[in-house]
Amino acid sequence: MVQIKVTAVNQAYTVTCAYDDFSSFLTMLKERLKACADSHSGHFEAFFHMQNELSAQELLDVMKCANEVGTIVLGFHQEKEKRELIVVEENLFSGQMYEFDQEVLLLGSIGAEAFVSSSESMYCIFSIGGNIDLMHEDCVICASGFFQANIRICDTHYQNMTSFSPAQVYYKERKLYLKELKEEKAWDVQSR
Repeated sequence: MVQIKVTAVNQAYTVTCAYDDFSSFLTMLKERLKACADSHSGHFEAFFHMQNELSAQELLDVMKCANEVGTIVLGFHQEKEKRELIVVEENLFSGQMYEFDQEVLLLGSIGAEAFVSSSESMYCIFSIGGNIDLMHEDCVICASGFFQANIRICDTHYQNMTSFSPAQVYYKERKLYLKELKEEKAWDVQSR
C-alpha cells in the first residue's frame, strides 16, 4: 500500500506520504512529483510529511527523487513512534525522587515533599503536592487538585500552584498557565 497526497494552499505544497514498500513508494512519488513539476514550468517547492520513519539512506533516496524531477524540498516532518503511557498504581511519597521518560498516568497522589522529573506529560488521578519538573515545552500536567505544588516546565522558574478543582498546567510563551475545570459546570451538565 502506498498513499501519496499532494495538497496546495496559496502556492505552498505539502506532500503527505505513507507506504508499506519503499521501492514502490519511490516510483509513485517520482510520478506524482513530475506531474506537479510539469504543471509549474519544471519545478516547484514542497514540504514533506512522512508518516513512516525513514532511515538515513531512505531520506537520501527521497531527496534524490525530488531533485531529479525538479522539486525543491522545503523541509521534512516524520511521525515519531507513539510512546506508551506508563501507569503507576501507587502514591509518590514525600522525600523520594522519581524520574520518568514516558508519559505517566499516576493512580495515586504526589506527596508534599516528593521530587518528580519527567521528559513527558503527567496525569494524576488525585492531588499533587511536591516539586514537579517537566523537561519540554509541550509537556502538561493534569490533576484533580494542586496543593502548593512547585511546578516547572521547560525553562521557567518553579512556580507554586494551588487549585482545589481539577486543572491542567501548561507552558506557553515562557510562562506557566493553570487552566481549571470548574466543578459547577460539570454539575450543570449532569443535572439537565
